[in-house]
Amino acid sequence: MTDTLTIRPTPAAELERGMLIRHHGETRQIVRVCDYDTQHVVIYCHDGTSTYRSDATLDVVVPPESDPEPEAESWPTEPIIRILDGHQGHRDIGGMVALRSSMYAYRLLSDGDEAALVLRDQPDAEIEDWEGLSVVPTEAVRTLSRRLFELGIASPLRRDAAMARVVDAAEGLVQVADTGQDAD
Repeated sequence: MTDTLTIRPTPAAELERGMLIRHHGETRQIVRVCDYDTQHVVIYCHDGTSTYRSDATLDVVVPPESDPEPEAESWPTEPIIRILDGHQGHRDIGGMVALRSSMYAYRLLSDGDEAALVLRDQPDAEIEDWEGLSVVPTEAVRTLSRRLFELGIASPLRRDAAMARVVDAAEGLVQVADTGQDAD
């Protein structure tokens, strides 16, 4: 088995310290590159110096590419999720809400109580598909419901007009969520 070198022709003016060049059939590492004058470059290697025209092309040894890192498994990062598809042992955990307890673990909730702990590297458990959830204050939901009822959104309005009314109503809810105060 022989090692194959990959060579890239490179102008002498683009050479840098640390690069490997082929010179008289040998590979040499560049220690320093200096401009000699406007048209020449001096390249210092461990075994001596060489002078080249700046536009001269030298053979640079391209280091072999390392093997790509294995793709990391998908794992949620949101603080609260609803598991759409997953299992723990033979148990289906799809539809359950989970709270992140660390980078590598989620606490499963069932009827508000902790049901189990799912670990990222647990061999018999996996969260395959999920959606992130947001916590919304109960009062903000009640206010939205009240506003939608007051606006008569259920009446037969054109969709665009209904959406505009919902957006107007929701602007007040942003204040409720930000300040914690009741909306007018």
